[in-house]
This record gives sequence, structure tokens and C-alpha cells, in this order.
Amino acid sequence: MKLLVLTVSAGEGHNSMSRAITNYLKDTYSDIEIKQVDLFKDGDKSKKKKKANWMVNDGYFSLVKHAIGLANGVFEKLKVRDIHKPATTLRKNFITPARPYIEEIVNEFKPDAVFCAHTFAGIIMTDLRNDGNENAKRARVVTIVSDYDVAPYTELLTGVDYVITPASDFDSVLIDKGFDINKRRILGIPVQTKFSKVIDKKEARKEIGIDENKKTVMMMSGGVGFGNIAKLVLNLNKCESDFQIVCVCGRNEKLKKELETLKAKGKIKKDIYIFGFVNNVDVIMSASDVLIGKIGGVAIAEAFNKFLPLIANKKLPFQEYDNMLYLRERNACEYISNENKAYQVVDKFFKDKEKYDLMQIQIAKIRKPNASKDIGDLLYKGE
Repeated sequence: MKLLVLTVSAGEGHNSMSRAITNYLKDTYSDIEIKQVDLFKDGDKSKKKKKANWMVNDGYFSLVKHAIGLANGVFEKLKVRDIHKPATTLRKNFITPARPYIEEIVNEFKPDAVFCAHTFAGIIMTDLRNDGNENAKRARVVTIVSDYDVAPYTELLTGVDYVITPASDFDSVLIDKGFDINKRRILGIPVQTKFSKVIDKKEARKEIGIDENKKTVMMMSGGVGFGNIAKLVLNLNKCESDFQIVCVCGRNEKLKKELETLKAKGKIKKDIYIFGFVNNVDVIMSASDVLIGKIGGVAIAEAFNKFLPLIANKKLPFQEYDNMLYLRERNACEYISNENKAYQVVDKFFKDKEKYDLMQIQIAKIRKPNASKDIGDLLYKGE
């Protein structure tokens, strides 16, 4: 059985989902051959393709870091665009540059199934099918709604066989965009199976070298530097609640050094443990009582699989703001709308046991810990 995985490296979420599914399939089925392709980074290096790669990576991060209001304003307009109008700009800048290489791969590899980890991949596969490509038509094509919202341009990938969603709440939107609802499968967002593993909180704290008996706030930044994490940490000095902080800076060396300097000068009053890039985020999550940070679809799935409550930080880009709205409406997360009052949100979290218990109930309703297995099996077996 041959599986083609089509992804885009905008952020790391799409690649992370792809790895989670391919790892499950490799561990489960011995007769599977998997080929993973980045729409813009792999293959030919044409000027148009290089431009597209810059736009979905460096351009995207620069825009949301330095002009997030503008970026989110553009995104909101795209969400309400007339779906009957041709997506000329999108096709010119992203679909046309990537399609020839993907078509070549499809014709050479002849996949039995295709996993589209990004909207652009689903559009290309739909176009290939609509244009009569037999190899595209014979493959089982699966795409995914990887946030708690339906992305713009999803109406252009209705030619797939299955669309995976995290909940039934998006059915009406999918129908409005032209999907046959019988193609929808509510299987969740795939993450590594280690995030579904139960680890005793004290054992996890011991493993990462922090106080085993103290409440723990986990903070995640990533390498791009969204939000002012250092300012947020300092604001938590005002908290009455007793807790320790574990800050995972990822590849953001500037933030790591800034926090280490503040700690050395005694500016941070809470006990704080500062990490760079780590491979044990699952263990740190098991050790924690709450996670503060950005909330992309993958991060939500990882945290919720660990029954870890979320406090979304200010300045959320694109769908992450919609993720926050979706979760907050269901009492499944908190939101820091003002970094100067972050301490109030965190104090309330630790003091309001009734609110905490409700969040755990709501998390249990939303989480899909078997997503990687269920999606992998759908790709391998079909129905």
C-alpha cells in the first residue's frame, strides 16, 4: 500500500500531524510505503515556487509577528469571501507553482491513498481529479480541518473522498461550502500517541527536575516569538497563588536568554525552570496544571489528550483566535485579553475549583485521543 502525504511547513502543525499519522502507520502495518512531500520546499526551485515558500513561511511569520492586526483583518475578510468567485490570487501565488511537481509525484508514485495536511494540498488533488488525472482519481484522498474553525478556500477542495473534522459543529459550514456531509468523519486532530499516555503528575515533575509537590504553570513560546512572554512571566509575580513556572522557549534563543537574565537578577519571584528546544513536551504537560500560550489545533489536541487546561495568550494569529473563541464558548479554556492583568486570570484559575472541574468535563468531551489511529486506519483501509 502506497501513501502520499502532502504538507506545508507554515508553522509546524501540518508537519506534526503528518508525522503522527505516518508513525502510527509504520508501527502498525508492515506493507506500507510512505512518501511525504512539502508543496513548496521539495522538488523544483523555480522563482514562483521560492516566492510561494517565502510567503507561507517567512512572510507569514513576519506578518503575524509585526502586524498581527493587519494579518487577522485580512483573514477575517477571506472567511466571508464569495465562494463562487474564482480564487485567482490564491491560484496564481500558491496552487499554480506547486501543482506541476505534485502532479509529477502522483503520476510516478501512483499512491493508493493521499493525506492532505493543508488546504492547498486538497485543492491540488481536487484540481487533478477534476482535470481527469487517473492516478489522482484512483487514490483515496483524505483532507483535514486542523483547527476549531473551517479555513478560507475550503470550498475548493470538495473533490476529496473524506474530510476529517474535530467536531460536528462545523457540518453546516462544510455543507455551505459544497461538501457532501457523508464524506465528513469526526476523528479529531492527530498528534503523537505519547500525548495520550497517562503519566503520574509527581513522577513527571520528578523526571524533568522540578518540585514534585508544587502546582505548575507551563508556558510555551515556540521559535517565532509571538506575544511578550517575558512580560507575562513578570506579571505573574503578582499572583497570590503558589506555583512554579516551566517555560519552554523552543528555538527562541532570545527569549531564553532574556528569561535567564531576569531570573539571575531576581526579577522573577516565582520558581521558574527555563528550557529551550525539548523532545519531552508530553512529560512537561503531564507535570503541569495549566498551559499558557498559543493554541493552534495541534497544541490543543496535545494538551487535551493530557487533560491539561489551557489559558490562551494575547495576540493570537488567524485561526488560533477562532480556536480560543470556540473553546471559551464551551468553558474549555481561559483567555488573557490584557497581559497586565494576566495574574488575575491565573489566580482565578487556581482558586475556582468549580470552574476547573467544568473545564475538565468539557475537555473530556472535545478530546480525540485516538485521532492518529483512526485517521491512519481510514487511509489504509477506507471504510
